[in-house]
Amino acid sequence: MKKILLALFVLFSVYSFAADVSGKVLLDNSATFENCTITFTPVSPSAVLTQTTSLANGNFTITVPNGVYNIKYEKTGYQTYELLNYFINGTINLNDVTLSSNNLILVNGNVSGSWKKGNTYRVTGNITVPAGQTLTIEEGVEIKFDGYYSLIVNGTLLANGTADKYIKFTSNSTSPTNKDWNQLVINGITEMDYCIVEYGKAKNDDNIGLINITGNLTLTNSIIKNSEQSAISIRNTGNLTVKNNKIYDCAYGFSVYTTGIVNIEENEIFNLSIIGINIHLSSPQSIFKNNIVYNCVFDAIQVQGTYKIERNIVFNSGVGINVVYAMPNIINNTIFSNKYGISIYNNESIVTKPTINNNVITDNLYYGIYSTGTHKPQLVSYNLFYNNKLGNGNNNLPIGVGPIITVNKNNTPSDAYYNIFINPEFESINPAETSFCILKSISPAINAGDPSTITSNGTIADIGAKELGGNLSTGDFNNSKLESIKVFPNPTTDFLSFETNQNQTFDSIKFFDINGKNIDHVKLDESKSSYQWKVSSHFNTGVYVYVIMNGNSIIYSGKFIKK
Repeated sequence: MKKILLALFVLFSVYSFAADVSGKVLLDNSATFENCTITFTPVSPSAVLTQTTSLANGNFTITVPNGVYNIKYEKTGYQTYELLNYFINGTINLNDVTLSSNNLILVNGNVSGSWKKGNTYRVTGNITVPAGQTLTIEEGVEIKFDGYYSLIVNGTLLANGTADKYIKFTSNSTSPTNKDWNQLVINGITEMDYCIVEYGKAKNDDNIGLINITGNLTLTNSIIKNSEQSAISIRNTGNLTVKNNKIYDCAYGFSVYTTGIVNIEENEIFNLSIIGINIHLSSPQSIFKNNIVYNCVFDAIQVQGTYKIERNIVFNSGVGINVVYAMPNIINNTIFSNKYGISIYNNESIVTKPTINNNVITDNLYYGIYSTGTHKPQLVSYNLFYNNKLGNGNNNLPIGVGPIITVNKNNTPSDAYYNIFINPEFESINPAETSFCILKSISPAINAGDPSTITSNGTIADIGAKELGGNLSTGDFNNSKLESIKVFPNPTTDFLSFETNQNQTFDSIKFFDINGKNIDHVKLDESKSSYQWKVSSHFNTGVYVYVIMNGNSIIYSGKFIKK
């Protein structure tokens, strides 16, 4: 009887200090998830061996004594997943786990040939694609590094996933950190599409990245994340094309120091602990365009050299664009909600004179343009400044920048360089929305850019990173924001028709050439909803601007092409 009572006392004591544990296990190739085995193997003396199975929806619940466990998820035909040294104390809801049906293949040393879909390749030592050889990786393949190892490409790597089956380069740890393996080293030629590269490259002093290029890399539609260093670094004479990727949770997004050509376009770069794009050295042919860069502790973009920084959106960072030296052309960017919009480094020994043209610079915590010391911008023209808390500049800008002395071709008050100082009127400043940083149809930034800056559709640029509406084309031009106004045909040779709905009339139309010179002003006897304007045969072929008015109010403005 004493033995029975003792056993009952021990059992009661154990389960009075127990935890309710729940979780979910999924299978990567099945819609039902029953009969996966979850085993809790004790590590600490207080823990007790316990086991359960999943339901059809993958859920499981179990009560286990408090303690430290190794938790193993298993099912025949799938790779085992294990959580090591997991402390359980009180109610616990474990993260969902997906078991992989891929076959497991161990690799190290030289590799080439084809890595087939349906396989996971566990890297147990450095692996190398030798010069003159090719490694092709099929969609859905996982490459898991089982230590601080690298994939070194001296030959050719072709890794082409799909939108629903990414190729993944990752840690083999069940609790990965941002320094679990080393890096991809691209000395040869590499093409990567729909890939994920994550949890590698511990912090070092040379800023060599999770992906480091001295050869040639084309990277598209991919995700690079979770590194103590740069997501991507390029050195020596390497060439790099990076388009339509997401890069985040690293120290730097890009570290560029090469004499090769670098094209960084249409990427989303965010949550960087130092700098988003750090351009130290690159070919003059390089392109840095149409990126969205935000949440960078120091600089969204830092530029050291004479490059064009064009149509990027940068926000929520220390400095939007930091010019360290030389004479970059900063054109048609949207720069908002940083500490400083644009900062120019004070270095007496190096000429630092950027051209700042056609940018929206708004709502920055300190100055729109911060310039100190010997050098100042070479030109500040056709920009829109608004609501920069300490001012649009700090009194070290070209003479004539700031004081309102005239109006631009849209009749907006401006300074001597046609900079304007008014709300840009965005549809949205939420990057999750499709209307992010698109100008409203009433925006003063429309048709207010430098007339010498021609967009791809042959028209004068708006101010900021995003042009309003569609391209000019043959036939009707219907602005998506003002479908009630039609201006056609466009391009035209001899006449231009203007039509509005009956609720919106106009009494005059102004016409300007590409240099902002007034070439005609039609004054109607009474307000109308339609008018046909005769295009003078004396007008040269090119781009012209019209402004539709009712009284002193601008109803709409746009561009047309004279053939």
